[in-house]
Amino acid sequence: MRVAFDIGGTFTDVIVVGDDGAITTSKVLSLLDRVGEDIVACIRPLTHLHEVECFVHGTTIASNAIIEGKTAPTLLITTRGFRDSLEMRGERRPNLQDPDWTRGPALVPRRLRLELSERILGDGTVERKLNPDEARALLRTVATEPVEAIAVCFINSYLNAVHEQQLRSLIAAELGPDAVVCLSSEIYPQIREYDRTSTTVINASLVPVIDRYLNHVEKHLTAYSDRLLIMQSNGGIMSAQAARRKPAYMIESGPAAGVLAAARLAREASLDKVISFDMGGTTAKACLIEGAVPAEKAAGEIGSAVNTTTHLFYKGGHALIVPSLDIVEVGAGGGSIAWVEEGGTLRVGPQSAGAEPGPVCYSRGGHEPTVTDANVVLGYMNPEVIAGSALHIDHQAACDAIKRRIADPLGLEVMDAAFGITQIANSLMMRALRAVSTERGRDPRDFTLLAFGGAGPIHAAALAETMDISRLLVPILPGLFSALGLLLADYRHDYIRSIVTPLDSVELGRILACFSELENSAVAEMRTEGVPPQAIRFERYADLKYGYQLQELTLAFPQTDQHTNITGLLQELFTEVHERAFGYHADDPIELVSLRVRALANAGRLRFAELARVSANSSSERSGTIRSRQVYFGRGYGLLDTPISSRQDISGIQIGPMIVEEPDTTVVVPPGWSVSLDAYSNLALSKVA
Repeated sequence: MRVAFDIGGTFTDVIVVGDDGAITTSKVLSLLDRVGEDIVACIRPLTHLHEVECFVHGTTIASNAIIEGKTAPTLLITTRGFRDSLEMRGERRPNLQDPDWTRGPALVPRRLRLELSERILGDGTVERKLNPDEARALLRTVATEPVEAIAVCFINSYLNAVHEQQLRSLIAAELGPDAVVCLSSEIYPQIREYDRTSTTVINASLVPVIDRYLNHVEKHLTAYSDRLLIMQSNGGIMSAQAARRKPAYMIESGPAAGVLAAARLAREASLDKVISFDMGGTTAKACLIEGAVPAEKAAGEIGSAVNTTTHLFYKGGHALIVPSLDIVEVGAGGGSIAWVEEGGTLRVGPQSAGAEPGPVCYSRGGHEPTVTDANVVLGYMNPEVIAGSALHIDHQAACDAIKRRIADPLGLEVMDAAFGITQIANSLMMRALRAVSTERGRDPRDFTLLAFGGAGPIHAAALAETMDISRLLVPILPGLFSALGLLLADYRHDYIRSIVTPLDSVELGRILACFSELENSAVAEMRTEGVPPQAIRFERYADLKYGYQLQELTLAFPQTDQHTNITGLLQELFTEVHERAFGYHADDPIELVSLRVRALANAGRLRFAELARVSANSSSERSGTIRSRQVYFGRGYGLLDTPISSRQDISGIQIGPMIVEEPDTTVVVPPGWSVSLDAYSNLALSKVA
């Protein structure tokens, strides 16, 4: 069997798929110091029936370490004169109209940013050799510093890595072979000094953190399987060994899995335009999916404010240049705390109750009302138990907290205060949906909203109605959808070679030779993960830009032969992509900046059609029990006696209001919406004309 576990802000979701297709699911509270023990407790009753082939894991441990400032103390060694490039951050400017903008501290304090007198020129030639004696003296001066990792980033080392490699050998000789050393020429071999330095430092500072975390997890899991695979930010998986070397590639590990599952469902169900919406305990996330392909980005920031502002402005974080799914995230989740600021305004988040102490209704020590507490008070969530009866709910405690902290200070009734909390949360999440649709030139009315996560299906219909989206899907296992995405993921590794060259000077032979070198590197690396070379498939890409532009566009590299006019073909493709992205093109010189190779190999064998069949068979008997409770849909509707159903009880088209309760989430069908089951066992909600 294959076991997937995804750690969220409040719950850890576990899905086990046996070789007979049987699915077992669990939800446990996200307690990082107990991850291994909790996963073992979930699978132990099943191991007498199956052996564990592998574990697949999605986690936010890397991003949390950066955001919370809990990375390992790191030393940066760079070329003389460049120690402050990390502090200057490429002279990126903020949005001058944002009065709340603040810039956080540099990843490495200045006293730990050291310089050596070496120099490689912009054509890769050595102007000044690395002096081994100078390097040894520098290393001896820092031997007593409490650093756990060393990042090395020399100027132009992406063209010639000889000095970085020499320094690694010297570090091993002086500080021991176990010293953690990350070279920029291996982590991000591309032009742009600050971006390369920042990415390398992020990776180095995470290596000890991730190594300790994976050691703790593997201590408990290796008794069942020695194969632990990690979800990357790009939607692919890699071995735990690869994650230890390149933890920067797993920063968006958790959110990427849900988007990947949404894209796979879109492909199988022939959904051309989809917006994925994932709301969990601490954040809500959205991603644009067109043609069953999720939007990707080659660069981003980590440790900044919510990433829904325009890409034209620097948001105060640290540059992270690794391929990742283009997910927009806001600090609004089920655990987001509601509060009244000094001026008497109701606010929600970004502070979260998390798993410890959690929302008030969980009775685990929480005192501040959250979005989850509001949903309980309004009747959207079961007032007694959730998570398949694993977690008991204290309805009265939620009411008391909202009355004390929100309703009384604002002079509101408890129901109106709770409804206000959900409306504020919805307005925050709307920013994410607009950021991936209207702000990118897409009309949201043309898209299907695919909602999942523990809290997503509760809020999705209200969000869809505000966005004029008339169709909403809630997939099977919605509260564990990201964990399901882990089992659908393929192996993936990305490689890049910077070759900044005017397009009219490009030689096809040189390009093809670079691609071959990158593909050979991919084969060597993926062999260490147990992937046979014949199972690997490659995708080739090229980064191009006008000579005066700062950012490039990535486009698929075309099929070629020896007679291909590669200059003309790339110019035509770039003009088309630029026109689509920005609405114009120019007759200006174009540069070929980089070549990219994406190496993929199948790992998952699941299909949604099969999952739907298994789900239908396991729940073929309808309960036939008609239940209802009072649910508040705002002052326009007031309290309505609302039927409570389960997914298997839905037949034909049923008109809301209705609450569909599932072991892993709750689906709210408000008045004016209908719900039905489609061929993939998705709950399909539609706006009633």
